[in-house]
Amino acid sequence: MRRAATALVVLACLGALGACGDDGGDGASTDPVEVEVGKAFTWNGFAVEDGWELTAIERSVSMEEVVTPEVKGTIKNTSDEERAALFEMVFSADGSELATVNCSARKMLPDQSQQFVCPGLSATMPEDYDAVVVQEYGRDTTSS
Repeated sequence: MRRAATALVVLACLGALGACGDDGGDGASTDPVEVEVGKAFTWNGFAVEDGWELTAIERSVSMEEVVTPEVKGTIKNTSDEERAALFEMVFSADGSELATVNCSARKMLPDQSQQFVCPGLSATMPEDYDAVVVQEYGRDTTSS
């Protein structure tokens, strides 16, 4: 259910990118925004600097090797209050979700920068993605 909702958000963003992107304001919106790997962007009063990276990490899971995504970079709190960053990056191809990584950074004072990390521990490294969307972190509230 959550994957379907995420895919719909990605499709909506791709279909109406003007509504999802930074509209030239202060970047304080929590609307999903399409970004390009390694390029600077603003979202929800945070600014991610040029040079952030998506890397493949080899991990051993249940006696087999898997390759998962990991995103790292530098983020700055551009708001006027102390707060922490928490968001998702959704990698997709043709509107279908391939991988989602959860990103976080500790509390920062206004104008403070620090490293952020997005370990994709439960995701498979996306290969042929055509979009990356930054959006609010969403918890899966469905029960199995």
